[in-house]
Amino acid sequence: MAAERKCPECTVRESANRNGKPGRCVVCIDKRYRHTGWDPREPYVSPKHMRLCVCLECERPDEVSYAEIRNRDSRYCYWCVSRQMYERGLAAQPSRWDITLEQAAQIVIGDNFLARGADGETLAAPDLARQMEDVWSLVDVECAVCATISRWSASWSLSNPEAAGRSRCMYCYSRPMGPWQNDFFRQHGLVREHDGYARLGQRVAAHCEVCGHKRSISISELKSGVAPCLNCAETADPDAIHIVYLMHFPALRAYKVGFTSTEVRHDRIASHAAHGGMLIEQHEVPNMEAARTVEDVVLRAVRGFPSGCTERDFPQGGYTETWSDDAPAIDLGDVVSQLARDEAPGFDRLSKFRAYFEDEPPTIEELLPFRRIETEEVDGTTFHHVGFSEPLEQVYRKIQARREALPADHGELA
Repeated sequence: MAAERKCPECTVRESANRNGKPGRCVVCIDKRYRHTGWDPREPYVSPKHMRLCVCLECERPDEVSYAEIRNRDSRYCYWCVSRQMYERGLAAQPSRWDITLEQAAQIVIGDNFLARGADGETLAAPDLARQMEDVWSLVDVECAVCATISRWSASWSLSNPEAAGRSRCMYCYSRPMGPWQNDFFRQHGLVREHDGYARLGQRVAAHCEVCGHKRSISISELKSGVAPCLNCAETADPDAIHIVYLMHFPALRAYKVGFTSTEVRHDRIASHAAHGGMLIEQHEVPNMEAARTVEDVVLRAVRGFPSGCTERDFPQGGYTETWSDDAPAIDLGDVVSQLARDEAPGFDRLSKFRAYFEDEPPTIEELLPFRRIETEEVDGTTFHHVGFSEPLEQVYRKIQARREALPADHGELA
């Protein structure tokens, strides 16, 4: 049974975090919105989902994600902030802040921004001024260097006179971070194909240093444990232990079955969790063939309940192994247990290994590398438990491989 994840604020309701981590509940999340000056008008989906909200002070609508406001204690509406900055500046330095709409438009454009009209034409300051409601109004402008769109107001420039010679475009200003981001991708075995800086949550093109497979992925996803290369994730050792998993995607109203290697760099579960999946069950199986058998059995059982998911819904891959959450419940543990009892493909290898070693059992010398000794003290008496460091199938598999790699007379001792 999964551990309860109560909201740390109300300590009553369940966490809204779908990645299996603690966090605020939906009610407390909505309180956080109102605390920072927003009245949410759409249901909460995820931290990065943009929710339609209305400012409690100026009643202007805007789209605001929970990720933007969850750690803030101040009012967040840009229009209100810009107005307050202007009012404070005007009271303190009227000679600097007492400006006309046309002067405000010229300050917004400055030396490195362009204002565009409805048909893409460049607007001069008088034309832009006619579209501005107040001297502190926010305006969408385009960087003259990189064409990035920003929201700007005269208040931002007037309040930072020391930054007059610096680029106001955040992309241009942040370009020196590009080399650091290249190094971060390289640490994860990827070559970044993006020029300059990118936001932490922005997916950029990259390719795997090992196999050359192309991928679109963000720094935030890499930090959360998403597999850097999906191609390498699929080429894990087929004879090693694998994990089969069942996940639910509430936003897509779909379930997914899949399998992954036990190596961290091949962890598909983290990839799906980062894209809104909730882990329902996971079970170890002896090899990839067994994992694929489990996946095939489950998908045959639910083939009458298509999910309607597409590749666009699963940028991390795997949409073809999904089905509607209207389907009858799947008990993955029961499926694995039944297939093991039936010695289905992949689950029958232990029997085959036992037949192989029937005439020539493993020697003490062959078993020693897999020895594991655990010590336990009970009422002053020390007990030593001797066992294997790996499942028996893996022990047999490796001993057989070593025998087959040796000359035919390997059984003769010197």
